[in-house]
Amino acid sequence: MDKYFYTAPVRRPRAQKQSRIMLILGALCLTLLYAAIFISGSTRPVMAPLVAQESIEYWLYDAPGEVAGNISLQYREELDLVYRKHNHQPIWMDHFELNKAGRALVKSLRHTASDEWKAYRYRISKLQTEIERLSNQPKHAAAIDVLLSDAYIDFAQQVMNNELLPNNGELDHPSFKRVAAPTGARISSLDVISLLSQSLEQGKLYSLVSQLVPSHQGYQRLTNELDRYQDIADSGMWYPLNVEEELALGDRHPQVPRIRWMLQSYGDFHQGTLDWLKPEQTSQDPLLLEQDYQPNDPRSVYELDSDTVTAIKHFQKRNGLKTTGNVDTPTLARLNVAPYFMAQRIALNMKRWRYLPKQLGERYILVNMANYRLDLIQNDVSQLSMKVIIGREQLRTPVLAETINSIVLAPEWNVPHRIAKRDIIPHAKRQPDYLKQHNFKIYEGWQLPAKEIDITADIDWEGFDSRVNTYRFVQGPGEDNSLGHVKFVIPNDQSIYLHDTNHKELFNYQMRALSSGCIRVEKPLELAHALLKKQNWNQASINRVIDNAQTRAVRLKDPVPVYLMYWTTWVDENGQLQVRDDVYKRDQIHGESHKLDSIVL
Repeated sequence: MDKYFYTAPVRRPRAQKQSRIMLILGALCLTLLYAAIFISGSTRPVMAPLVAQESIEYWLYDAPGEVAGNISLQYREELDLVYRKHNHQPIWMDHFELNKAGRALVKSLRHTASDEWKAYRYRISKLQTEIERLSNQPKHAAAIDVLLSDAYIDFAQQVMNNELLPNNGELDHPSFKRVAAPTGARISSLDVISLLSQSLEQGKLYSLVSQLVPSHQGYQRLTNELDRYQDIADSGMWYPLNVEEELALGDRHPQVPRIRWMLQSYGDFHQGTLDWLKPEQTSQDPLLLEQDYQPNDPRSVYELDSDTVTAIKHFQKRNGLKTTGNVDTPTLARLNVAPYFMAQRIALNMKRWRYLPKQLGERYILVNMANYRLDLIQNDVSQLSMKVIIGREQLRTPVLAETINSIVLAPEWNVPHRIAKRDIIPHAKRQPDYLKQHNFKIYEGWQLPAKEIDITADIDWEGFDSRVNTYRFVQGPGEDNSLGHVKFVIPNDQSIYLHDTNHKELFNYQMRALSSGCIRVEKPLELAHALLKKQNWNQASINRVIDNAQTRAVRLKDPVPVYLMYWTTWVDENGQLQVRDDVYKRDQIHGESHKLDSIVL
């Protein structure tokens, strides 16, 4: 990596300036000539290199400490280094237009700052304003270039130092080392401009910018939905519905046109389904139609028709609601989430893709906790999908990326201390034969071998509470085992893993944040077979071990990556935006979760 030594810029002598002025005047003449040619329609305006140099130098050295009127540069010294090495030529501008890398950088900055999760220092609003009013004035184009470089340094440092990871400081599992935690020395602003200079020398500026955002298809799909909701918010046409009674097929209401407009804006109508409406009805502002409504108005535009009901069902399905087709209370609540807040939520979920490695693997397990589902992915296609149960709100399952390196058939359950103290001991106090009925044993200590305590004798449970950490509670394999028949081992220090359960009925619940932190899977035998079949295990051989209730650990020859993620918004394989309740309150920004949580169905 190049090393830079900063020297303060020196004011140019008057004689040197005068000679440069003559050169610049000549360059200006060329620029005016090019501009005249542009007006004739044969080419676009260009900025001569000397004009570009003088304009960049003005903002770096001659301007009174601010750029574009009122913005102070954060990295003036670093910018001097990189622009001097680049002969004070624009980096992000192609004459008077953003180049490909510049457009990509602006898009990345806008998407990153859209959630308002933290106080971003990109000055993206000012940048966008200046870009929209960009003229053929060299100093104007140079100002945008310098501001983009300043924002790039800040953005690149945040990315490389893993400062754009939401929920990275959660204390649910305080000793757990989270995925993508910062390692090694902190990346400095000088490191960032060194990479920038290298990319300029190698002609790889666009590639450098592209590497600052996740390349995963899931991230890229969300960018389109973020743009959609930002456009709706910027249109000024959205406002919440005020529907006091549930609306069903055939009902009339002055706000039906607005419901229809919302669903159309969100992409819930199939293309062409509104062709039956008269053009003046589909193009008219729904507010005007609402104001024009009369009691018992016979016009079809106010009727909740079958096409709109179909769109409502589509909206309900992708929002995880009951597909009634009616504008009921949960549906109204979700329709009334402002697109501005929805855009924030999408942007925050986009950041969660930064937890994942660039290459997920040819075969891997992906769990979306907010959707309560697990998928076994092979070559980007789901081979097996199932429901899961995740940690309850007080014991939230952490976001992590690890590998499953072994599978335990007919497992024993070594009960964590916190669960023994909170759940097992209270049951044993109330019911003396509880431990025997549920196949529990107690050992003195965790070392092997350890002395077994006689659970049929009288036990001083009051004294046990204070010494629980010195004992090991073990539940033997069998139908009553809390881990069920299979455990999928994930290396970590908090006993977080995937496993079967002896309470299958819980998979019928819609809200399945019910465990003590581990992931319970709906189809454990199918998942075990899928992971072991290349090692000459079939369903019959797996069942034999389980039926014999003899614990057996099977190491995977090819460990399988597993990603426990939390996305409340994502785009599915059909291109539809999916939205789920924020069960863990991880979407909260400045203490608010945007009125999307706690919708009880």
